[in-house]
Amino acid sequence: MPTVPSTTVCSTLGCKNTKARFSSLCTEHGGRDTFDHKRYNNTKGRKEAGSKYNSSQWRSFRQIQLSKHPICASCATEAVITPACHIDHVFPWSHLGEYAFIRNVFQSLCASCHTHKTQLEAKGIYRRYGTPNSDYTLKDYQMVVNHSYKVLNDN
Repeated sequence: MPTVPSTTVCSTLGCKNTKARFSSLCTEHGGRDTFDHKRYNNTKGRKEAGSKYNSSQWRSFRQIQLSKHPICASCATEAVITPACHIDHVFPWSHLGEYAFIRNVFQSLCASCHTHKTQLEAKGIYRRYGTPNSDYTLKDYQMVVNHSYKVLNDN
């Protein structure tokens, strides 16, 4: 029988506040005590964004990415082997525009690390995991993406 999660503390690193009712975060870090129907209903924008992830092009790309990089990039930096299940846009396309959905830098992450990275993005930090990790801002998008495509074309 399903049980209610027992974690009652905010999931933000170092925060000891009690989490909000409808979130893993406390209200100080963006959690919600009331259900926001406007945000979670199937709005036109949400359906359009979801349709990108249901396209055959994305499903094919996702399969290739997970085949080439099956291990979570974040966990690997700490010498932990965790299977990846998410393909992460290093620069969230929703912050840049639709052109950044495919023209981006991608990394394979496990669900836990993907959630943590999404929290960093809310603070304006766009992390690419590696040795060492690289933190970017939106201003770095063009430089990083152009460099990544140049490296791919040179090989």
